[in-house]
Amino acid sequence: MPLSNNRTYFRINLQIPLSAMFKIIGIKHKDTDTNYSKIMIKDISVGGIRMHTPLDLPVQMDLLLEFTFQLFHNHLKILGTITRKNKLNPSLYEYGIKFSIVDLVMEQALASHLTLLGTRLKHTKVLASCSFCSDEDLADILPQQYDIK
Repeated sequence: MPLSNNRTYFRINLQIPLSAMFKIIGIKHKDTDTNYSKIMIKDISVGGIRMHTPLDLPVQMDLLLEFTFQLFHNHLKILGTITRKNKLNPSLYEYGIKFSIVDLVMEQALASHLTLLGTRLKHTKVLASCSFCSDEDLADILPQQYDIK
């Protein structure tokens, strides 16, 4: 029996991932502040992202994460929580993140940027106005034997 897709929002799969930063700002509903770490965003929607990182994050600790990335020269800062985790290899993890956007204006701005991103990516793989991963970003995030496809 096939699994149903419960996604509410249209998701953009990225041939070249977006480079982003994230940090932990809450653990079990208590404020904390960690350093930023670099991640790559493999797909994105208004509801969340699929990201890859070498960090092994605890799923059961109810982490509140802050993500920053750039779309069309706009620096976005969005909160989210982990919904799933997969170990891709000994030094790379994939996480499903659900965004926690309470500001309707921010949600509409993100939706508008993603609509534009989806349209523009039909004609090219990378846009200078967005934070797509460079070769250096990929080298920082990925183990050498990993292929981004």
